[in-house]
Amino acid sequence: MAEIDPAYLQHKYLYVPWTDGEDSIAIGKELGRHVARQCKTRLTVICATKQNATHHEEFRKLPIVTERSGGVVGGGVVLAWCPTRKVMDKAYRLEKSVVVLVEWPTENYAARARLVGAYNVMTREVMTSGLTDAGVKALEGVVWEGYNGWHDGIAATMTTTRLKELAASDGYDRDIVLEYASQHGAQNSLPRLRKILDKFERSFTLH
Repeated sequence: MAEIDPAYLQHKYLYVPWTDGEDSIAIGKELGRHVARQCKTRLTVICATKQNATHHEEFRKLPIVTERSGGVVGGGVVLAWCPTRKVMDKAYRLEKSVVVLVEWPTENYAARARLVGAYNVMTREVMTSGLTDAGVKALEGVVWEGYNGWHDGIAATMTTTRLKELAASDGYDRDIVLEYASQHGAQNSLPRLRKILDKFERSFTLH
């Protein structure tokens, strides 16, 4: 890396967004290795397939976790290398790890980065969801109403009520709602939640 930012070692979550015109992929590769060296700990690479990592000489001898194989052991540095949503599910709740997320243009993780208060390597800013206590409570309600997968009309109605509460307090952000639900165990039910959000957005825009 051309310049070492001291903030790299002050945060548990480092976000390298895909950026046109800059080699964010190369920056992310060096960043993950740099943080692991400075922390004097192992570097684990998580990515869609093993070939995505072994294509790079620097990664071939490292532990590699993919969609289909392996699991992440907490306590080290995790390099989420152009990850899919499926492989990112393996990197949830790693409180004792440092996570370096290097984004690929096919997936946008800005909402996730905002929710975890990530340090944006490109802008050198700490990201935030802007959620107040009322907003968090509303999101908790969304997840609660979907405890059984948002499978019926009652769940949809109650979830819509929670979405209205969110809109009235912090404002409605679809990406934040979906990411929050995903981080709290609703990954497999997100298609149903998306349908509820679609209907809510159609009605919401009329007011």
